[in-house]
Amino acid sequence: MSLLRKALYYTLIVGLCCSGPALLLLWKYKIEPNWGTVEVVQAFKKVERGEVLTADRVQVAKVPRDLLVDGALVRLADAVGRETVRPIRAGEQLTPDMVNTRHLQPGQGEWNMPLPPEWIFGKLPGSLLRGDRVSLLLVTKETADKMELRDDPSRERLAEWNIPYEEETKLSEITVSYAKAANNQEIAASDERKKPSGAVASVELIVTDEQKELIRKYGSKGYRFLMVYR
Repeated sequence: MSLLRKALYYTLIVGLCCSGPALLLLWKYKIEPNWGTVEVVQAFKKVERGEVLTADRVQVAKVPRDLLVDGALVRLADAVGRETVRPIRAGEQLTPDMVNTRHLQPGQGEWNMPLPPEWIFGKLPGSLLRGDRVSLLLVTKETADKMELRDDPSRERLAEWNIPYEEETKLSEITVSYAKAANNQEIAASDERKKPSGAVASVELIVTDEQKELIRKYGSKGYRFLMVYR
């Protein structure tokens, strides 16, 4: 075997020996992490409801395709700067319904209406948060001073108080656009409402034209509104 052929032979042997580990490293660190994975926006810190997402809270991460959540966001721009509508766990994939707050903005024929404190009967629910849907139950001026609390009234009870049942039922499923403490700061909560950041002192509601007029009608007549929600 000539010297040139020997050099080529041993070069080939060395190349084959080195290619094995090189291919393994290439597979492990380059091919395998991208094989069958997709990029999604993921929280890498716990985020509470009502927080505005910042770049230190979310990241684009690779997840196995079979673990992909339907509708998961894939761009940071679709998450950063938006308000969360529910708590998000660390490692959880973000979807539009977690950060979609369009329902907290008045739409066509809707208004953002503060509910005067003197029109509110009793205390506002301590766990009330922005985005909750509430119902307003009417209490007459004559009975407001005597009552501490009441359940959802029957048709007969409403008739006794001269409250049309059809009108009170229209004051339901109203979205709370703001729930604020006495210092005018937004109420936040952690641990699924168990620890609110303050007592609710005032609320603003998104109402339709009809709901706005009903609230004005009964509020100006001395009625009070008991706010309840599920």
